Parts: sequence; structure tokens; C-alpha cells
Amino acid sequence: MPTNYNFQEIWNQKNIEVPDIKEIKAKAEKYRKRQLLKDIGLIALLLFITIIVITIWIFVKFTFFTTKWGIVFMLIGLVSYTYLVYQNVTILKKVNTSASNQEYLLTMKKTEQQQIYMQTRGLSFYYLSLSLGFAIYFYELTLKMSWLGVAAVYGLTFLWCAISWFIIRPRQIRKQKEKISLVINSLEKLEESLDE
Repeated sequence: MPTNYNFQEIWNQKNIEVPDIKEIKAKAEKYRKRQLLKDIGLIALLLFITIIVITIWIFVKFTFFTTKWGIVFMLIGLVSYTYLVYQNVTILKKVNTSASNQEYLLTMKKTEQQQIYMQTRGLSFYYLSLSLGFAIYFYELTLKMSWLGVAAVYGLTFLWCAISWFIIRPRQIRKQKEKISLVINSLEKLEESLDE
């Protein structure tokens, strides 16, 4: 069974050769705070968009039921992704900076697993739900347009979805993975050096 190390106790013992614990903890805490702020900002943005979509649903009178179903699919995507981001915030808030190395490392690994889930299944569901919602939502609006207008509306919508899915999403995933991996690797190296 691994021994629990307390960062503060080790730092106070001057005769032990260990990596710069304060620096490692500072990097981990900096990552945690930045990710927390980003996630809270993302939740605020998703809630704002949800309010706009609901406002459109309430104040605009649609004649086709498909338009309302499109809005429902958009809302399902928005709410489900908001919930996943909220779960990540909950995990990050529970990180105890005075915890032992193992506890801190476990919490960061749990955060990494949550992000992997969000970036794969969660984001996939979000994009599929939004794309389906937009496709159905625009049906009523495009009935009054020429074929060129319909092609432009659907073409631009799905072009944006493709750019988001194939360019923006992979970059965000790679950046987040690099940041959390750096923190986890630093904590693991610290753990290994303490076990020697």
C-alpha cells in the first residue's frame, strides 16, 4: 500500500533531496484555477445560449412542429454538455491543495478521466444533437427560400459544424490533454522520487 506524503512536511525537512515541491504544486494549482475559470465561463456561455434558444421558442410563432423539435434537440445538446462541464467544475472544486501527493494525484487523474469522457462521448453527443437540431429547425425557414438560399443555409451550417468538429475540437482536446498531462507527470515524478 503506497505511503501518503504531505507536501508541507516534506518541504519543511531540509535534508531530504526532493524535486521542487512548491513549484510542482504551484503549477498544479495554476492549472486547476485556470481550468475552473474556463469551465465556469463555458457554463455561463452555454446557459446564455440556452436562454436565447428558449426565448426564440417562446416569442417566435412557428407553424411547423419540426421547428420546435429542432429547438428541443438543440436544448438537449446544450443542457447535457452544460451538465458535463458542471461535473468537471465539481471535481476541480474538490481538489484539496493541502492533500497528500497520492490524493492530489488521484484527483487530477479523475479530472483527466472526466475531460476524456467530455471530449469524446459528451462532445460527440453535443455536436450530433446540435447538428440534428439545426437541420430540423431550419426546415421551416428554408421552405420560403430559393434552392440557392437553402444550399447556402445548410451548407454554411454544416461547414461550421465540420470546422468545429475536425479543426477546433481536436486542437482544444490536444491543448487540454497536454496541460493536464504535464501536471500529472510532474506529480508522478515527485511520487517516484519520494518512493526511492
